[in-house]
Amino acid sequence: MLELLREGRRHRPGGVWLILIRAGSVAAALYVLWIGALAQIFGSWALDLGRLLHAELLMRFATWARAFTAYFHLDISIFIAIVFPIAFLTTTANPRRSRLAWTDVALAAASLAVALYYIVLNDRFLNWSRGFSQPTIGDVIVGFTLVALVIELCRRSVGWGLTSLVLVLLVFTVFGHWMPGALRHDNFGVPYFIEMMTIMENGVFGAPLEVAATYAFLFVLFGNFFEKSGGGQLFFDLASAVTGRMRGGAAKACVTASGLYGSISGSPTADVATTGPLTIPIMKRMGIPAARAGAIEATASSGGAMLPPVMGAVAFIMSDLTGIAYASIAWASVLPALLYYFSIYLLVHNEAVRHNEAPLPPDQIVPLGRALANGWRHLLPIGALIALLVAGYTPVYVAAGATAAVIVLSWFHPPTAIGPRRFVECCTDTIAQLVPLVGAVAAAGVVIGAIEISALAGKFTLLINMIAGGYLIPTLLLSAVFLVLLGMGMPTPAVYIMGAALLAPVLRGVFNLPEMQVHLFMLYFACLSAVTPPVAVANFAAGAIAGVNPMALGPYAVKLAIGGFILPFYFLFNPGLNMEGGALYILECVFFAIAMVTFASFAMQGYLGLRQIAWPVRLVLFACAVATVSPRFDITLAATLIGAALLAFIQLRGRPVKVDVPAR
Repeated sequence: MLELLREGRRHRPGGVWLILIRAGSVAAALYVLWIGALAQIFGSWALDLGRLLHAELLMRFATWARAFTAYFHLDISIFIAIVFPIAFLTTTANPRRSRLAWTDVALAAASLAVALYYIVLNDRFLNWSRGFSQPTIGDVIVGFTLVALVIELCRRSVGWGLTSLVLVLLVFTVFGHWMPGALRHDNFGVPYFIEMMTIMENGVFGAPLEVAATYAFLFVLFGNFFEKSGGGQLFFDLASAVTGRMRGGAAKACVTASGLYGSISGSPTADVATTGPLTIPIMKRMGIPAARAGAIEATASSGGAMLPPVMGAVAFIMSDLTGIAYASIAWASVLPALLYYFSIYLLVHNEAVRHNEAPLPPDQIVPLGRALANGWRHLLPIGALIALLVAGYTPVYVAAGATAAVIVLSWFHPPTAIGPRRFVECCTDTIAQLVPLVGAVAAAGVVIGAIEISALAGKFTLLINMIAGGYLIPTLLLSAVFLVLLGMGMPTPAVYIMGAALLAPVLRGVFNLPEMQVHLFMLYFACLSAVTPPVAVANFAAGAIAGVNPMALGPYAVKLAIGGFILPFYFLFNPGLNMEGGALYILECVFFAIAMVTFASFAMQGYLGLRQIAWPVRLVLFACAVATVSPRFDITLAATLIGAALLAFIQLRGRPVKVDVPAR
């Protein structure tokens, strides 16, 4: 089963190919920086200067520079021309092959040729009129080639999970007019299919790939520059200084460092790959079993996409699909994300008490003052990032400004200064990290196109409504299960996009739930799919570092993430947790949400310090957690009082268990 879900092997060829990959990576970074922010900024300056000096040529250049960013189709075509060939040259067809083959070169060349076709004919596609313009034979051939390249790239970079879904939906789209009953849709011709999939903005050239080519690229680039300049080490130093002297300091430092870095990278896998080599060996040396160490790292890393200020590609896609400002999404996500990490800390601390885990060794702890003295400059780009977001600048401006700040500030510390070599390395690493994301979002564009052509969203709404009997709670539970199942072998952005396409119409249209909360609900379950067995990308990455079977991480990771599984239900009915409403209402929601995650965490773990919690009491505690979700104050208050009384009784009269002393 797992073998079928494995993708190709990532590698970096040498020689001329490596030079081409590095050159393409630098070109992609400079181009995305240009279209994302610099064209607008320099265009505005040049236009003002041209008017001041009455320089006609300068004014024409400024107008062109600003208008160039409006060529949506052209931007994505150029991005495809650079990134798709690199993706095929750096990802083999199967995990058993580790070297470049002629088929990889052929697919890279085909990707470049297809992209050049759309670049050369950009004006024609820019002025395309749906229903009046007709695809030519060339459009059809190139369009089918592009769809085939997207499917193969998805299979290589993501695996068969998402690829299978794409193929099933394409088969349904093409042959759905033969289906019986409500699933049947009207027949359509090849020109319409190609138009929707490869020309209009509902298919490959849709919002998901646009986000990858702009927001996601720029923030991943920022994260790489930040890490290369020493920012990642600062996060671990701060984490060890704050939590290292506590009981179970190694695990708590891991949670803190992974959360801090994840808030910048927004990618569970990238977070595990960056902080895991530091945190997992230390936890193992402190006596924490390898499976538990890997699960702590994976769960803490998966929360990065929920935690502002960056949150990763999913939040940018959410902003693009909903029209909600990214700053508003980030502001609404602060309290739920902090409560997610509170629930992890609670379970990690409880486990540390149970196993009598020691603090970090003194030589592993950097004093807080020294950590800030050594790395204070790394806080400035993050401060600039937050300030620019609050000031109302677009995310692409924010990413460009923060990236420039990281590069300039690095020059004041020669050992980690970003010179030409490190600049090239950061650009190359950015493309390497983006390959799975690009494969996923391009395939998600095909899925969105298939849903649009076959009108599947409306049929899916009817199906969910029928299964759930038209009731809200069963619909929410089905939606959560659906998102978790989608997460098997699919990256976080793809899971969210599928949910937004299929579930949002149900939750918004049928039950009229608020848009922000509905999409955050899907964002949370999309993030948590990274630790949900059997196929969980964060668990796979952490298991490889910990030297343990990734399947062994799943049960404990899900237990640690219980707060994340229950919080989306809470803020759907209690928007005060998303900073909506008056101050007293927000405080009330925070208080009851803390009680909710506390009850759910102890119910899942079965221990309160050294006191064991009997199964009947655990069930009652979990029922209290579920009841706390209710928007009715009387029900929430009663559930909180009952749960608090149970915990107090367990602490005072519960049966103690033997303390486990970890081996050194």
